[in-house]
Amino acid sequence: MDPITPTVSTSTVTGQGNVQAAVSELGPDVFLRLLVTQLQSQDPTNPTQNEDFVAQLAQFTTLEQTTSTNDLLEQLIGQDVQRTQFDLVNLIGRTIVSEGDTVSLGASDQPTLAYALSDTANQVTLEVLGQNGQILRSIQAGTPGTAGAHQVLWDGLDDNGDRVPEGVYRFRVKAVTANKELVPNFTFARERVSNIVLGADKPIVVQSGKTLNTPDIISIQ
Repeated sequence: MDPITPTVSTSTVTGQGNVQAAVSELGPDVFLRLLVTQLQSQDPTNPTQNEDFVAQLAQFTTLEQTTSTNDLLEQLIGQDVQRTQFDLVNLIGRTIVSEGDTVSLGASDQPTLAYALSDTANQVTLEVLGQNGQILRSIQAGTPGTAGAHQVLWDGLDDNGDRVPEGVYRFRVKAVTANKELVPNFTFARERVSNIVLGADKPIVVQSGKTLNTPDIISIQ
């Protein structure tokens, strides 16, 4: 029995769409071998026209060049992302500002507690909280708060005048109008960057363990 020789009909690989589908499914090496097999096993009484074969090779070459270009672009993009993440290493030890309610306190720091009010408040109180949620320090803002961003310095002391240990603390803002109605507000976190995890979706690790991405950073101290 004669061996079965694989054949590819001209109609299968004629046209850009069919060439793309064949190369995508089989891979370029297999596709080229099939083209050679087609030439070897073609009907001598009805051979593939030179124009058809040249067109197939031209389409294949164009597609192969496009594929190589896409692969190179993906490599360049990957290298650019890696370089960007390596640059983030310079943030280690720096204080960054993002949305949140935490603040890093060093041995002799007087960190800034930043917040924003949605409306004018007659009285604004900031409370620094301990690990168990207890109030360590209450700070009255010096002037009535208008709508917008504000900040208050915390000297790192508790209400007894004692210096609290280094670490990360939460704080909250209570703002009320003259009629004792609550004024909506939000706070800004200020934490030191403790680590950079290369390759992670959120590579920036701050002191509290929270992870951030570069768009999350509002400012760098």
